[in-house]
Amino acid sequence: MRLLYYPGCTLYSKAKNLDLCGRRTAERLGVTLDELPSWNCCGAIFNTGSDDLAGQVGPVRVLAKASQLGDKLVTLCAACYNVLKRARARLNAPGNELERQRIMEFVDEKMERDVKVVHYLEVLKQDIGWEAIRSRVVKPLQGLNVASYYGCLMVRPREVLSFDDPENPMVMDELVATLGGEPVRFEFKTECCGGYLVVNRREVAQDCSMRVVDNARNWGAELIVTTCPLCQYNLEIAQKRGRAEAQNVPVLYFTQLLGLALGLPQEELGFEDNKLDPVGFLKEKGLL
Repeated sequence: MRLLYYPGCTLYSKAKNLDLCGRRTAERLGVTLDELPSWNCCGAIFNTGSDDLAGQVGPVRVLAKASQLGDKLVTLCAACYNVLKRARARLNAPGNELERQRIMEFVDEKMERDVKVVHYLEVLKQDIGWEAIRSRVVKPLQGLNVASYYGCLMVRPREVLSFDDPENPMVMDELVATLGGEPVRFEFKTECCGGYLVVNRREVAQDCSMRVVDNARNWGAELIVTTCPLCQYNLEIAQKRGRAEAQNVPVLYFTQLLGLALGLPQEELGFEDNKLDPVGFLKEKGLL
């Protein structure tokens, strides 16, 4: 299976391990992620201003470039997924024909066909299937209690993203169970980590992130997984700044956990880029 892939900017800089493990695990599962040969930043945040069409140019250009090669585009980053899906919905909304025309004239790329934006988690569940993934597991995550943290961007707004239950999403929990781990139920799986407030209101982001981590920890989580580079950064940096190392809960990308279970070599798991080193903990659990 070959799928068009949009990595986005952050996966080429701060979240290289999310990207690398995504590509390598896909190969292990018989999927080739074909990166778009030409792409730009999606904008990172969906612009809801009704009169600011410039904010739509970036994501619409990505969709147009993808439409020239196929009808399905895979992302790994929660922010890219959110922005691209919302841009597509706005572009195709009834009554927006004039706006669509103005944007497309500015983008100056032909939209060959409609493009469905999907997340790699959806590919794992719907295109590959849990049973097929389970059959490829070489290192079951037995005895590992994992909290799946989705944050805001994967599930909201519900009417556009239609990703999962916005209050209690389960797809990452199902993946954890498929890999042999123990999904941990906790209450803050879709609460905000503080997002970009970490830039100018660090104390607010710190509090938000620590509430997520402490809630997961109180429910028995030994490790947290996410698919959002900003969430991953915030949850790690809040712990690093806020308490003793021994009390920290490692925060991995779900692709790193998937790669671990599928037997990727340690040099392809990108743990050196995690701000909280998970290697010692994973060795204690017998997973490295």
